[in-house]
Amino acid sequence: MSVQKPALDDLRIERGARPNPARRILPVAIGLAILVLAGLAAWIAGRPKPVEVRTAVARESAGGDSERTVLNASGYVTARREATVSSKVTGKVTEVLIEEGMKVQADQVLARLDETNVRASLQLAEAQLESARASIGETQARLREAEQELVRQSALLKDQVAA
Repeated sequence: MSVQKPALDDLRIERGARPNPARRILPVAIGLAILVLAGLAAWIAGRPKPVEVRTAVARESAGGDSERTVLNASGYVTARREATVSSKVTGKVTEVLIEEGMKVQADQVLARLDETNVRASLQLAEAQLESARASIGETQARLREAEQELVRQSALLKDQVAA
């Protein structure tokens, strides 16, 4: 039995069957370029047009007519200076002593706060102060007792060492 060897014709590479890759890339590149140009053109066309501004030279009014209207406009008026008012403590406002637009002086009382919580805190602090003062006396008495006990124990220790 003989094994058939492949013929040389079977080993030949057919070059005409393979597509050229450059032919595929060129249409895709042209299509992308067209899309980019179309997008750029749409963006430029869709931008808002600049607003035309007309200017005029301001001149001093001739004549001394003081009742003549110099400026006529509508809109909102805002204060040149705005004050922020705050409290050092939190609390409920019980009384407001001014109204919007009133002129006030430095250190003028503008409102009163409910003092119930502050007064209770003050009473608690005063009670704690009295308790601390009472405990100072007790602590001083204990310190004197401890010093006397130290002197006594030191004397006993000297007596034991000497014997």
